[in-house]
Order: sequence, then C-alpha cells, then structure tokens
Amino acid sequence: MTDTRLHARFPAASFISQTEFAEYCRLMQARLDTRYLHETSLTTHDDRVTQVGTCGPCLRRTVFTTDTTGWERQPDGRRVPEWSDAQACDCEDRLTGRLRALVHFAQSDASLRRWTRLLLFGPPGQADRCLSALAGETTRIERLAPGPTAADVRLPAGDEAFHLVVSSNYLHRVPPLRAALAEFRRVLAPGGSLIFLVPFRYRALRTLSRDGLPELGGRQPLEFREPVHDIGWDMLDWLREAGFRHAAAHSYWSNELGYLGAFNILLHASL
Repeated sequence: MTDTRLHARFPAASFISQTEFAEYCRLMQARLDTRYLHETSLTTHDDRVTQVGTCGPCLRRTVFTTDTTGWERQPDGRRVPEWSDAQACDCEDRLTGRLRALVHFAQSDASLRRWTRLLLFGPPGQADRCLSALAGETTRIERLAPGPTAADVRLPAGDEAFHLVVSSNYLHRVPPLRAALAEFRRVLAPGGSLIFLVPFRYRALRTLSRDGLPELGGRQPLEFREPVHDIGWDMLDWLREAGFRHAAAHSYWSNELGYLGAFNILLHASL
C-alpha cells in the first residue's frame, strides 16, 4: 500500500564538508544577516514569546511558545532566547524546534513511512511517540552492549534489521563512537538511513574527544552522563569510513515552521 501522507519540504541547505559550508556562508551572508536581525527583533522583556506558524511534521497551524526565563539578557534587559531549543508547538507532543526538525526531516528526506522498521537509539526522548506513530515497527535500544573482546561493542540486533536509525542528543556521550557508527551500518538494510542530533561545532574541522577516552581502548564505559566528544566536520568522514555511502550536515531555518537559531545542524547518513 502506498503511503500518501503529505509533508512539507524540509527547509535546509546540505553540506558534505566544512569547505562547502564556508562557501555557502560567504555567498549567503546578506540572507544570514537578515535572519539574525529578525531573531533579534523578537527579544523581549516578557517571560515568553508566542508566534503563529505551521508545525512541519503534522502540517497544522500552531502557536509556538518560547519560555525566556533564565536566558541571556541584553544590556537593556531584554531576554535573548536560545532558539534551537525553543519554540514549542501546541500539538500533542509539544516538541521544540530541534525535535520537530528531527521528525520533519525523517518524514521528508529519510523515508519514515508506515512500513519503516525504526530503531530509536539512546534514552527515551520527547519525540519518540511521534516518530513511532509514523513508523511501521519501532525498537528501542538504549545503549551499546559489550562484545566478546575489549575492542568490540554490539547492538543487540541482527544484520539489516532496520530501515531507519534515529538518535537525539546522545551520541556525543558514547565513548566508542566509531564502533557505534559501524554497528548502525551493520543493522541498516540497503537504502537505510541514520539521522542524529548532537551539539555540533560548525566552526571546527575535527572532533575532539576527552583525554583518557580512547575510542576502543580497554574496558571503557559505553556511555557517560557528560559529553565526551565535541563533534566537528570530520564526523562526516567517520560516517563514510563506517561504510555509509553518503553523509551530510543539514543546516535548517524557517520562521514559518519555527526553526529559528543560527546554524541549526542535523546529521544524516545513508546507504
């Protein structure tokens, strides 16, 4: 049966390298400045900002609410929202901009459909219900499992078991990250995709890992509460080295869809 649900185009520019991203910024500087001025105009003395727009995943009119309590203040006392983690919609799940973008991208660019076998990797998150409702079958795996040797980690799943793997704000806390990427490649069926959100250092070429946390050395813990990787552009190389055919960073922005903020980045790799 064909899935005929409609979805909005995901409003993003895609980059396969830092060089490509830097050239985009140079060419689009005037537009980027205009976006910044628009966001600055929304600063407020109030405890919240409300805007009318459209929810990208469900295509309904919505009111985005941004709570500004505790956020940075300008010299005149106006609060400056952290837009990437703001603008909660008034739909059932009340997702913030980053989480709506995750679901929206999965629908628009990663073939999240009623037949999709979906793997959610990492601790439970607010977008899980929405993602699961759009998939055919959903499995959650919260963490990697130790393998037979110190250099091995495993996902408790068979080869080519899933069409889509989604992880939100977790992979930067997984010390054996390269091994995790290889495992995602193993459990994805041909044509499958990996989508993930992490804090992304868009000015940094290389990913920095904390001292004393070699990628696969010894019996290191499989996760930490605090970040152990500062993700940079070479993450795209790591994905290709893990066996993904295509890897890109997607920078998204839309006033109508409630995706404000400078250089919101979502990472995607496909087979």
